[in-house]
Amino acid sequence: MDKTFTKQLADGRTAHVTPFITAFGGVTYDAVDDQGQKLVSGWLQDAARHGVVPERRPADCTHLIAGRPALWFTSEEAAKLAALGEEAKRAFGASAEGQQLAVWRQQQEADRKAAAARTSILRSPDGEALVRQREELRGAAQALLDADAEQRARAHDDEGGDPGTYYRVQQPQNDAAYEEALAALEAFDAAHPEIATALREEREAARQRFLDTD
Repeated sequence: MDKTFTKQLADGRTAHVTPFITAFGGVTYDAVDDQGQKLVSGWLQDAARHGVVPERRPADCTHLIAGRPALWFTSEEAAKLAALGEEAKRAFGASAEGQQLAVWRQQQEADRKAAAARTSILRSPDGEALVRQREELRGAAQALLDADAEQRARAHDDEGGDPGTYYRVQQPQNDAAYEEALAALEAFDAAHPEIATALREEREAARQRFLDTD
C-alpha cells in the first residue's frame, strides 16, 4: 500500500500527503510539494465539526488540514487519507516503540483506576473520619518521639542536665509509651486495612510523581 496520498492542487502544484504518528499514537499529516517544500501539517478534520460553513468550502470538499492556506479534500479523498492513517497506526502498533506506548497507556489507565479507587475510599465521609482518626494516632506516636528527643537533649545539657536519670527512668517510660502508641496504630490498621492500604498507595503514587518530574 502506497504510504503517500497525491493530490493535484488548483494552482498547478502537486501535494504529497503522508501520515505521521505523534508521540501519543495519534495521526497527523504532512503535505509537501514536488520540491519537498512544506505546504501544511496537522490533523485531518471534518469541516463541519471544524466550524467551516459549506459556502466557505471549495466545491465538494468536506475535510481539511488547517493551515495558511488550508489543504482541502473531498470525502473520498479524506477516506483514502484516513485509510493511510490507519495503516500507519497498525505499523506503529507492531513496532517496539508502539508496544512501549501500549504498555505505558495500560499503566496510565491502571494508575487512573487505582487513584479513583483511593479517592472513593479516602474522600467518603466515613473514610475522611477514619483518616483523621489514624492521623491522630500517628501524631500521638510522633509526639512521643519528639518529647523523648527533647528530654534526652535536656539531660545532656551542661547546665543542670541529668543523663543518668533520663536513661534509668525517662527513656524506659518513653519507650513503653511509644510501643503502646505504635500498637494502637497497628490495631487501627488491622481493623481498617482499606484505609491503611489506600494511604500507603497514595504516598507511593506521590513519591513516584515526584521522581517522574524531578
